[in-house]
Amino acid sequence: MSDRWFDQTELEQLSRPTMDRAAEAIDAGDLDTARALCEAMKHEWLMLHDLMAESVLGLISFVQERLGDEGVEEAWASTMEKGWRRHHDAINRLDRRAIVELLAATWRAHSGSGVGDHPGSFSIQEDDEKVTFTMNPCGSGQRLVRKGVYESAGYGRTREAHDWSYGRKGFPLYCTHCSFMNEKLPIEWSGFPLYPSDPPEDFSTDPCTWYWYKDPAAIPDRHWERYGAVRRER
Repeated sequence: MSDRWFDQTELEQLSRPTMDRAAEAIDAGDLDTARALCEAMKHEWLMLHDLMAESVLGLISFVQERLGDEGVEEAWASTMEKGWRRHHDAINRLDRRAIVELLAATWRAHSGSGVGDHPGSFSIQEDDEKVTFTMNPCGSGQRLVRKGVYESAGYGRTREAHDWSYGRKGFPLYCTHCSFMNEKLPIEWSGFPLYPSDPPEDFSTDPCTWYWYKDPAAIPDRHWERYGAVRRER
């Protein structure tokens, strides 16, 4: 009896991008196979996404255990300076309309195709001054709260209120990175928030909201004031 589980053709197919296989099935007229591959692909990214999101939460909780809230602040600031700043700078060089499509792609990825526990979901609205992204729930930080991992694994929340926790004590540690990424550090780097944001009042029911202003000069002062910062000319 053969000990092989797969023949060589099956192994080659397992190592190919699922979207390529789905496109080939469409070209061949095999729509049932194409549909099955598309459905399967929804779940491929989610496992890795959720593992990485919870791993980040675990790491920043460990930092808090050893170094307190001050260590959390230092860790996020250092991480963002080394990694996020170059993306921040690139975003500010791009056409602002194009950013809407790029940010939508980011949130589609974060939402994990709307599968899994407490599936991520978002909507987009536009008015004369801005485009608003409304996540309910956000596909990463808010899902971590709704999935109950803070309680089940003992992950951290802020011990005190800080500007980088939107003035709130007991704020989920994973979500504090958004303050550094979207507002606090961009104000230091370029003088303006990048993605002005409002976190949920109640993570179990309320949305997380991000704004992309067509003209940064229209961003409300409150996104500076929460950090004790003052708007300056670009």
